[in-house]
Amino acid sequence: MNAMPYMQTATPLTFPQLNFSPTFGAAQMQNAFVSPLAFDPMSAQMFSLNQQFMLGMSQMINQWFAMAQSLNLNPGSLGLPGAPAGTSASAGPVPTSQSSVAAPAGPSDGSIPPKVQKLIDMAESKQGAPYVFGAAGPSKFDCSGLVSWALKQAGSSVARMSADGLKSHYAKSAVSKDELKPGDLVFFYSPNDRGIKPGHATHVEIYLGNGMTMGTDNPKEGARIEPINWKTFIGGARPPELQA
Repeated sequence: MNAMPYMQTATPLTFPQLNFSPTFGAAQMQNAFVSPLAFDPMSAQMFSLNQQFMLGMSQMINQWFAMAQSLNLNPGSLGLPGAPAGTSASAGPVPTSQSSVAAPAGPSDGSIPPKVQKLIDMAESKQGAPYVFGAAGPSKFDCSGLVSWALKQAGSSVARMSADGLKSHYAKSAVSKDELKPGDLVFFYSPNDRGIKPGHATHVEIYLGNGMTMGTDNPKEGARIEPINWKTFIGGARPPELQA
């Protein structure tokens, strides 16, 4: 018997439009179709096969939804039916990452201690101030004069010192390059005619974070924010009196 004429006379299969959702289950799938008794035997067999296929699809879709929810994804990003149109891939709220400028040690919430912030603010307020060797403000500065002045404005009682004097004073609070945080003092050594030997500081600035410092060392430029000179960097220090 040729099956083709039989297929041509079989009742055409029509299926209702389905709307999948994370809660679409087998019972709903079964109820979504007309009973196979309404079809001839061949149609009933095809209906059974299609029903099994659609039931399998519903289980797969439910698994996809479960996976998406476990990964905090929007189902629409997986192209699943039942998800709002126009949705895009999402991994949920992205935690706010720490800024590339690390915060100094202080309060447990990671904020910059008020005195450290005052040190930074006061030093930055002197951008453009002329460089004059030996000057300590309030309108002209050399490198250690600016740092000493800003420390005093922030509440420190440290006396006016040279760059190497500040390095010695804060020796017990020294920090390495990898430990630097905003508000730390950074020390440098360069060959000089002042008798300062290698390992001692010829220059000091205030670290701002992200590889930037605030300081002054050049009469042509005055006080300014600039990238740190790692080639001459010899260490840092964190004034403990500003950390509370």
